[in-house]
This record gives sequence, structure tokens and C-alpha cells, in this order.
Amino acid sequence: MAENLEANKALVRRLYARLQGAGDTAAADEIVADDYVDHSLPGIGEGGRPELYALVAGVRSALPDVAPVVEQAVAEGDLVACRVVARGTHTGTPFPPGIPASGRSLTWTEQHTYRIANGRIAEHWGVADMLSILQQLGAVPLS
Repeated sequence: MAENLEANKALVRRLYARLQGAGDTAAADEIVADDYVDHSLPGIGEGGRPELYALVAGVRSALPDVAPVVEQAVAEGDLVACRVVARGTHTGTPFPPGIPASGRSLTWTEQHTYRIANGRIAEHWGVADMLSILQQLGAVPLS
């Protein structure tokens, strides 16, 4: 059982390193289930891997040097919960939509839960600290 839990955490870490960090969808095809469902990210839902990959490509287009790191991961049963710290420079396409590239360095946190099935990521629930991102971009005042 402990081996499965460690393998599940390693799978989530690979997702961040290969897909979000490197944009490697070929490697991600081995990590993300064909019938992947996202319960949190707008526009993905049951659109599956193609929609997830399009979202990641959009973030990487806005923040070409984006570097997400899984700081903590906890596994129980078929679930992995993790805290991610991401950093990147806002030099590309508008992000969030309507905010042009600012050249600013951003750092934010995210919380995610993944369900693993048959050695692949099958479902996702999560949230990113968008308020912090908007404050760092100057779109929302700090006070």
C-alpha cells in the first residue's frame, strides 16, 4: 500500500515537471488518463486532456519560464493532495485575459487534489491564488 501511495505522489510530481513545467504533452499522455475529467478549471470539465493541454499551453505562452514545484504532497487511497508554488515572468500573451504582458516576475500558490486510476491521473480538483497574481500584476490594489 505504501508503495502505491509513493507512486501516486511521484505521478503528480511528474505531471508538474513534464506538462506544466516543460510543456511536454507526449510525456503527459502517459500520465493523464484518456478520459480525464477536471472539476475545477474553467473550460476543461469533460473536455479531457486536449482542454487541459490547451490551458497549460496558454499559461506557458503568457509565462514562458513558468516553473511549478510540488512543495508538499499527501496521498491516501487513490487521492493525492498537493501544494504547488509556481513562478514565472509575465512576458508573453495576455494573462489573465485582458492583462497585457508586464514583464513582472510572479509567484503564487495552488492547492490540488488528484484521483489516480490505473496508474494515471483521472480526475482533478484545485484552486490557484488568482488574487495574488492580480495584485502582483497591479490589476488589484494590495490594500
